[in-house]
Amino acid sequence: MTQRVFTVLVTDLAQVTFRVPQPAAEAVSNLLTELGSGGVEQRDGETLDAPADDRVELRVWLPSSDVEGHVKAIKRLLASLREMGVEVDPFAWESEEADPDSWVDAYKRHFHVARIGRRFVVKPSWDQHAPEPSDLMIELDPGMAFGTGLHASTKLVMHALERIARLCPTPQSVVDLGCGTGILAIATARLWQVCTIVAIDNDPIAVAVARENIERNGLSDRIDVREGSAEHLEGRYSLVLANLSYDVLSRPNVQTTLAGRLDDFGRLVLSGLLGEQAKELSLQYTRDLSLEPEYSEEESGWRALLLRVRA
Repeated sequence: MTQRVFTVLVTDLAQVTFRVPQPAAEAVSNLLTELGSGGVEQRDGETLDAPADDRVELRVWLPSSDVEGHVKAIKRLLASLREMGVEVDPFAWESEEADPDSWVDAYKRHFHVARIGRRFVVKPSWDQHAPEPSDLMIELDPGMAFGTGLHASTKLVMHALERIARLCPTPQSVVDLGCGTGILAIATARLWQVCTIVAIDNDPIAVAVARENIERNGLSDRIDVREGSAEHLEGRYSLVLANLSYDVLSRPNVQTTLAGRLDDFGRLVLSGLLGEQAKELSLQYTRDLSLEPEYSEEESGWRALLLRVRA
């Protein structure tokens, strides 16, 4: 198949720069990545193009329609950090129209071959890699969708998948909610040769990117990609993957839907959570005793949960 680099791109693109004090920079950068900003370019006192003051500049490229939502999310995060005593002021942001080619060039500087867990290797289509015999290769063009495997929340789900493969029965059916680039659905197909897989996202750009990546990996006949949200799911699944955000996963209707989509021996992986958020969410999902915690892992301040239907 002829490889196409970033064929699914928005043309109405904005370059957005956030300026925050150093103590808040890591949290803001992590949130921008979680929100699907792709590569985050950081400029500080240690970079050649350092900002004029002591603040850190975080630059991302977004569809213009997403800018307002990202700014609101960053302001909510800063308000929480301020309550915790973290220095967040002065804060500023600015947005300007961007050439899509500039985003592609910036992303290529950030996204390289990455080994994740014991066996997964994520490779951008423009890079080269000679795999080991046991490697499970995933080739991606992220486009404007979230999920290269570089962010801790995605890595943690892939770690959980490997754990399930080692210790649990093979799932017969899997759904990846908020599939982004399709990386987790592709990882699932690489691990288990015989299971039905649904990848779903409410962002049409992500759906298009996921379909292209799934085709690139030769898995179009195994992964059903759909546009929609958790409420559109039908049937029951052995494994549900939800690498979303605390705001989404803490909604009572989402919790009811996810628990209701598990079969009698089903497992649920929740990610996109900071450490304290994961503790609270675990209590919420296990409150009615239908689910119980099985496993949890933390990396770089982010935590994933593996829950199972109580026997």
